[in-house]
Amino acid sequence: MKHIQKAIIKDGDKFLIILRSPDSKYFPNQWDFPGGKLEQNETPKEGVEREVKEETNLTIKAKEVLGIYKLDIDNIGQQNYIYTMYAATILKGELKVGPDHTKYKWATKEEILNLTIGPFLIEYFKEHP
Repeated sequence: MKHIQKAIIKDGDKFLIILRSPDSKYFPNQWDFPGGKLEQNETPKEGVEREVKEETNLTIKAKEVLGIYKLDIDNIGQQNYIYTMYAATILKGELKVGPDHTKYKWATKEEILNLTIGPFLIEYFKEHP
């Protein structure tokens, strides 16, 4: 099972989302919450904070878990990824995307659901209407 940590960063009714590169192995050209895989000896909160810094240049504080979603990302007939979504607040930094993404935007839930997004975002918004 592969574990992915994602940050849900809100400003009012808008969420921070980033567009994955066309060269991404998973979900190319799809909008995503910032976050990613853990490195060795990292706690989940440390991992999501590091990934958000790498992907957006923002320093955040990861808070409570808002959802955990098990998905079959590789279409192998069994769930092989666990996505953990953390509420997060921005502490500092100037927003700019890293090399694995092409742009960012602040968007409402309704706007996000009309974009091309990964299945874990769909699951999150089903659970958080």
